[in-house]
Amino acid sequence: MIVGRKVSLSGDIKSCSRLVVEGIVKATLHDCRDMEIAEGGLFKGNASIEDGEISGHFEGELVVSKRLLIRASGHVSGTISYGEIEIERGGKVSGTFQENGLMSHLGVVPAGE
Repeated sequence: MIVGRKVSLSGDIKSCSRLVVEGIVKATLHDCRDMEIAEGGLFKGNASIEDGEISGHFEGELVVSKRLLIRASGHVSGTISYGEIEIERGGKVSGTFQENGLMSHLGVVPAGE
């Protein structure tokens, strides 16, 4: 499913193999394999995914069972749990992050510093 630029979507998404957010999504996303938030895109809400690539903004609760990649232009805030994380230089994270039962509270941290 692709949510294009200048498109807003809100609601409950039960399942999808891939979600690409170029516009604005305010939703609860269940059982999605891959989610990509493009630069300029915004996802606000709760999401449960296998793999994620964030170049835009994510706000809310994010559960990533495998790999989360935050690109240089990406900003992730909220309560995040993940199997593996990679943050490019310039990517920003804030909130509560959890990996394998370990909790850490972060303020905004520019990657690479």
